[in-house]
Amino acid sequence: MINRGLQRLNRLLAYAASDRTGWAARHLGAVASPAPGFERALLAMIRGWSEYADAHGQRYKSPIGEDAVLGEHWAQVGAGLRGLLNGELGRLDGATIDGMLCDALLTQDFDPDEL
Repeated sequence: MINRGLQRLNRLLAYAASDRTGWAARHLGAVASPAPGFERALLAMIRGWSEYADAHGQRYKSPIGEDAVLGEHWAQVGAGLRGLLNGELGRLDGATIDGMLCDALLTQDFDPDEL
């Protein structure tokens, strides 16, 4: 999951160089130095969700999406995080975060639109 996230970040950085409205720079600034409140809380939840999947894979040598007990619950947390994107985001860009969350779910064989 980390590699896909880095690829998305690299595309965003490339786009930020030609960003005329400033949204990419604001988003990257929020990720690099989140403001207390919504930005910091949302990013912490996303990082924890992602880290949990990575820890599961390291511990059990299989992706969390294959875990018959935990996989579905992990996916539901991801769906909940997507729902929170309808609320206050500060400088974060919801579409960028949604794409990252969807990529993570798809990597684990969950269809984000069916959760």
